[in-house]
Amino acid sequence: MTSHALALGIFGHISAPEGCAKKVMVWLSLDKEEYQERLLLMHTEVPVGGSYKFYTKPGQYQIRANDEAGCEFMSRIEVKDKDAEVHVRMVKK
Repeated sequence: MTSHALALGIFGHISAPEGCAKKVMVWLSLDKEEYQERLLLMHTEVPVGGSYKFYTKPGQYQIRANDEAGCEFMSRIEVKDKDAEVHVRMVKK
């Protein structure tokens, strides 16, 4: 009997208002409040208007994004038995 691992993921598109940078750094970490416990798992740089996908196992995560202009985004997501969609909408701080 052959066992196949199910590759799940978190994916989405990047949008940003006027005044934000043209590129965004998107981070995937464990869903922990305490910074020291929030293990960074993956990150990627994505142009505004582009998309991203992180492959994960089931669990609870945080998607964070920031850019050089001070714009940011944060969302909590749970991956269960199918891909999770998180559209990153940057906010100017």
